[in-house]
Amino acid sequence: MSSRETFVWLNDELLPLSQARVSVLDRGFLYGDGLFETLKAVHGRVELLGPHLERLASSARELRLPFPSRYPFTERLARLLAVNRLVSGLAAVKIILTRGEHPELGLPGVSRGTLVITARPYTPPPPEDYRRGWATVIFPARRTTFLGRLKSLNYLFYLAARQYARDRGVPEALILEADGRLSEAATANLVLLRAGVYETPAAPSALPGVTLAALARGLAARGRELVWVPLRPADLWEAEGLWLINSLLGLLPVRAVDGREVPVNEATGRFLTECLAEAVAAAGEWPPEAPLP
Repeated sequence: MSSRETFVWLNDELLPLSQARVSVLDRGFLYGDGLFETLKAVHGRVELLGPHLERLASSARELRLPFPSRYPFTERLARLLAVNRLVSGLAAVKIILTRGEHPELGLPGVSRGTLVITARPYTPPPPEDYRRGWATVIFPARRTTFLGRLKSLNYLFYLAARQYARDRGVPEALILEADGRLSEAATANLVLLRAGVYETPAAPSALPGVTLAALARGLAARGRELVWVPLRPADLWEAEGLWLINSLLGLLPVRAVDGREVPVNEATGRFLTECLAEAVAAAGEWPPEAPLP
């Protein structure tokens, strides 16, 4: 076995990637019947693990998926990062939970699903991108689905939005709700500074971001507030700054939407990044005293 082999967790087995197998009858493959979480590890420490697992558990309850509440995530993530030589630098960790095999339609109850955990090196965008910001476009196909609020394996809409952006030479697309209001980006939440107020779209189909919630806590610790408000694309032209936020990117500014410039507010970006870093540090280590339900 090669010493450079990549390893993954498949349920309770730590396996070389070349030996890991999931059934073609697994409902994650057949129907996208599953969930995932993407997390960042910094020098072997997985950030915001507790909030990510809480969101995964909450989404699993909504889809009637069997969440492995007693699975030793902390121990096994540490081992996965170590065996893959990812204890220094940055890594992206992905937790995937599916219903496993079951022939019935609907959301049948199962005692145990399929759990896969992977880890890979992560290279963030270059510093120049964080200084200049990204250009973005608005994806024309609007969306309304309760699945938007879950980190579901039904991800094709977001991949199509990202491809729409790349076909136009930019890295990210903004998503609209069915009524034309802003929702989020294809792979991130949105933060807007407008008239001195930090805002994020109040959108029924948007994913409740773990990193966005951490930013809200960081702002609150400094006596500021992140406000969820209905926003339309026209509100972007009143912005004093616009940022993408997710677990891997952190906060990355947007400099244009559909070719129209948005101010890149470097001072506010530094302030928000500091608030986020403080909130991540304050989150501490997982697990909590009791396992998740």
